[in-house]
Amino acid sequence: MNRKEYAKRRREMSGKPIEELIEKLSSEDLQTRFFAEICLRDAAST
Repeated sequence: MNRKEYAKRRREMSGKPIEELIEKLSSEDLQTRFFAEICLRDAAST
């Protein structure tokens, strides 16, 4: 994953509701779990 793909995926996930991000933490896909955790941390720090 390059920098542009990372930024795009993070933007896409950051618009999701917290409940959906929490659900994604149990995903089988490692990248999905990673981005869900990053976005939850972002949401919690605001």
